[in-house]
Amino acid sequence: MVAMGVAATAGAQEAPDGSPALPGLQAHRGVIDDTWIIAPKRLGTATLAAVKNYADEGDIAAGVSLRYRIDHADWIAADVFIYPAGEGSTDDMLRRAAEDFRESVSFAERQEIYRNVWWGDESPYTAKLANGKTLDGRFLPLVFDAQQDMLTSRTYLFYRKLYFTKIRLTTPVGAVDSLADNADRFVRNLLDGVDVISVGGCGKKMDISVLAPGQSPPPEMADGVSADGFRLMLRTGKAGLPAYGPATEKTLSLAAKRQLAGGCTSLEYHPPLEDDTRAVLHLSFEASDWGATPKQ
Repeated sequence: MVAMGVAATAGAQEAPDGSPALPGLQAHRGVIDDTWIIAPKRLGTATLAAVKNYADEGDIAAGVSLRYRIDHADWIAADVFIYPAGEGSTDDMLRRAAEDFRESVSFAERQEIYRNVWWGDESPYTAKLANGKTLDGRFLPLVFDAQQDMLTSRTYLFYRKLYFTKIRLTTPVGAVDSLADNADRFVRNLLDGVDVISVGGCGKKMDISVLAPGQSPPPEMADGVSADGFRLMLRTGKAGLPAYGPATEKTLSLAAKRQLAGGCTSLEYHPPLEDDTRAVLHLSFEASDWGATPKQ
């Protein structure tokens, strides 16, 4: 098995050794160069009512926010915040997300936006998604006074695809039962329906190898691609060089699909256009931007 020295350069025609560069490989500035948040305008029993991209105000670390209105429950404010997290274990990242949220509430108290804040017990929360999948998160209940009204909220925090997702459902305390009735379904539909796709180095290195003539890939890579899509094994042609053509395109397509399933790809990606069915929000990072502390 021979490791390839393929140049991951946008538009490159040849690798340094003179062989053709693999299609789809790009140069990257950092862990994430660009992110697209793709939000359905209709999400189960809820309709997208407003969007905001904080990068438009110069605060890319705050990401984006979405507000949905739930059918037959217009007294519930369903707010979603999706913002950069970075790399880390799920436990550590969820702990950080909870600390960030508690600090944001404390800030609102200091500004006298919230009064008489009462925290319920923070607890683990597992969202049940489509196809039997699950996603672990944290649940934080809250009661507070705001602008003469006593409100209650249920906040759900998740870490996925290098981003935090904060889902906050808020209503007057008199409607607390309807909040509980709608929460699980909305959280599930949101996590199933809103996608986060990033392009960049993804904190991983593309490992592309060429199989020697007659050699087969290992059983865990029977199709030539690892489970995460970042390791590829290409077959050789008669000259002992990678067999460029439909077989290579198929391998790269499979790798891109698996990378996108993880939320970040180092291969070429064409984001969908915004239309009547979805909003598409774009975050574009410079190398110095990534790793900024979220300011939610």
